[in-house]
Amino acid sequence: RYGGVRDLRASFEQTSFSAALGTETRSNGTVTVERPGKMRWEYAAPDGRVIVIDKDSIRIWNPEEKQLQIAALSAGNVSPTALGFLLGQAVLRDTFDAELILAPTRAERGLRLRPKSDGGFELLELWVDPKTYQLRESVVLDLFGNRTHLRLDGMHENGGVKSAEFEFSVPEGAEVVDLR
Repeated sequence: RYGGVRDLRASFEQTSFSAALGTETRSNGTVTVERPGKMRWEYAAPDGRVIVIDKDSIRIWNPEEKQLQIAALSAGNVSPTALGFLLGQAVLRDTFDAELILAPTRAERGLRLRPKSDGGFELLELWVDPKTYQLRESVVLDLFGNRTHLRLDGMHENGGVKSAEFEFSVPEGAEVVDLR
């Protein structure tokens, strides 16, 4: 199913739990993906962050600090497992050990994935629509016990994406921190 998706757009709701702090934060926004290797996350107000990823770099705009950070897109900055999928190079069965999640109270079907090699995280759960196999939710548990739950809604696949959507213009007066 994933192999046939060239691009997608969706709204998202994200809940992140910090194990060290015992706190939970919620955010929402939109995500646009073009395979291979392009992604844009726009967080709604009051957050306002924008994250743009292309084949070479990751750009993170923090409006509160009026700062744009730019880093090379590499295994040192992004999980090697996630990087492989983003760049369209990874194959699910080669990258993960998978098990079906039996959850009779849920409408979606679940799959628990554990990286076969160092993925930078403990496990990934994917929840898909049982009829279309379209991704609905993901849960990432990292090596420190932090959990990020992402719910996707209003997903549109293979509708075409303009390359300008993956550009980011630096606002006037912004600090640019280039770590490449």
